[in-house]
Amino acid sequence: MKTTSFRLKDKEIKRLKEMTSEQDREKSKAARELLDLGWEYLMIRRYRGGEISLARLSEKLDKPLSETIDLLAELGIRSPISKEEVLQGYESLKQEY
Repeated sequence: MKTTSFRLKDKEIKRLKEMTSEQDREKSKAARELLDLGWEYLMIRRYRGGEISLARLSEKLDKPLSETIDLLAELGIRSPISKEEVLQGYESLKQEY
């Protein structure tokens, strides 16, 4: 793991401290988690805006397609295919090979 430094505003430091104290985490772990959540949020917004496909979203989030569909459903974002359709496709592929 590499080390880097950032300049943070007072409100950002306050939020980070709040997160670390509420969830009993160290600052660096909390910062990494916030970066991951921010990335996820940006990619989901791009998907919802039609900028990237479901497959690309899944790739960007480093999640299987079925987990990505579940995540979208949790957030109230409809995907063009259902989880069942994905699983059916998977089963069909397994039968072929």
